[in-house]
Amino acid sequence: MSKSSTVSYKIREFVAEDLAALKSCFVELQEFERELVSHRLPGEEIADRYIQALLQRKKENSAEIFVAEVEGKAVGFLSVLLSEQLDADLNEPIELAYLSDIVIRKEFRKLGIGEALVSSAEKYAVSRNAMYLSANVLANNMGGRALYSKAGFNEYELLMLKKLPTA
Repeated sequence: MSKSSTVSYKIREFVAEDLAALKSCFVELQEFERELVSHRLPGEEIADRYIQALLQRKKENSAEIFVAEVEGKAVGFLSVLLSEQLDADLNEPIELAYLSDIVIRKEFRKLGIGEALVSSAEKYAVSRNAMYLSANVLANNMGGRALYSKAGFNEYELLMLKKLPTA
């Protein structure tokens, strides 16, 4: 159990009873990202399909979901995927783990929970022989970028987009 200045929390692995909270957090994350980029699909529209795919990977032992819990309530999640690869045509093969999602409910942010989730994912990735841990973050998601930077991530590659006029 970790304690910030005002909140005690623990990080643990996902259990089936977390499913409703996982969906709610995923929808919150997707809606936040839709505010940053308009072409993201609505969270409610994709949550069930996305979560089922994630749970299938967990069942196959190629993913883990970590839960941040406060007073018995799930307040955040992080999912980490194993066996991801950098572009094989350009890179040597390496064992790579990928942080696919992280969300902490708004009222529990800036308490160290995000860093604790990333640390748990890192320990898990190391235990599964990953050589690198990667994450994508929207360029204008300053909170996400700050979290990853604080956790020791460095920028590796930058995708640039230009919106084109419609015909």
